[in-house]
Amino acid sequence: MTRPNVDSTTRAAVDWLLRLEASGEDPDVRQAFDTWLHANPQHAAAWQQVGSLLQQPIADLHRVEAHSPGQLRAASKALMTPDSPSRRSVLRSGLALLVFGASGAAIVDRNQPLNGLWADLRTGTGERRTFELADGSRLSLNARSSVDIQFTAQRRVVRLREGQVFADVAADANRPFVITTAEGEVQALGTQFMVSQASAGSLASVQLHSVQITTAGGSQRRVEAGQAAWFNASAVRPVALSMAGRVDWRDGRVDIRDEPLGLLIDALRPYGRGVLRISPQAAALRVYGVYPLDDAEQTLQSLAQTFPLRIRRYGPWLTLIDVQ
Repeated sequence: MTRPNVDSTTRAAVDWLLRLEASGEDPDVRQAFDTWLHANPQHAAAWQQVGSLLQQPIADLHRVEAHSPGQLRAASKALMTPDSPSRRSVLRSGLALLVFGASGAAIVDRNQPLNGLWADLRTGTGERRTFELADGSRLSLNARSSVDIQFTAQRRVVRLREGQVFADVAADANRPFVITTAEGEVQALGTQFMVSQASAGSLASVQLHSVQITTAGGSQRRVEAGQAAWFNASAVRPVALSMAGRVDWRDGRVDIRDEPLGLLIDALRPYGRGVLRISPQAAALRVYGVYPLDDAEQTLQSLAQTFPLRIRRYGPWLTLIDVQ
């Protein structure tokens, strides 16, 4: 596909976004970005444009392309037509993916997780939903989560692609209820439990009764109510029931009890379209309190007023958190 003729300043803005995300707290990179941003008014305008593209979904555009190939190219041309209805429609469909290729996909993913586009059930950034399944069980998905459902006469299987899912399981003695992850599976031996899928492994916590964890390599462990366990493909180990294993997110809040700030920032990430970066020193700070998930800006302001933090914002799409 031929790419549209996007100006070099806009491409530079995207490059800076990705460099800032990848560099963490590198002061030289931040200083170089500030110099570029203030060197020319066009730089600030391009940075603002990239931020607006970041907030647009892409699912609708992908569905159109799947059924009518060629629509992506037409949408690319529409972006170059200033202030037209077609341009506005394309922007709503996540044209950053078209303009910037793979790097654009990384940007747009902050709004609509690409991994879950074709999942049976899914949530976007900042969205929580509860679904009732055919057997009467209920699944609650945290923000940026997705699952596939496969019920047969022998088993009820929920495949967690990413994120967090809380299951309130309807009894069925003839069909076990299982949530699978990339590392193994968690079988209900009762009614209420949560499973999280992360890049480094999976976490299961039990709110009522118990579950049986079986890793891909065959290791097993039973986890009781009020307990949690982390597992990868070869091992299961019990962990303290920290904020990561509780289900306060179902009520739109985080109850953190003298735990690392990094855990709270992890909980906020699925609720913001921008990127949150925190330094190791800030992530280690011990914090406590009850914070809202649906207003990440309010939560960050409250943290800055209470703890020795410095928060730098680059528009709505990048926030850097460090100690003062």
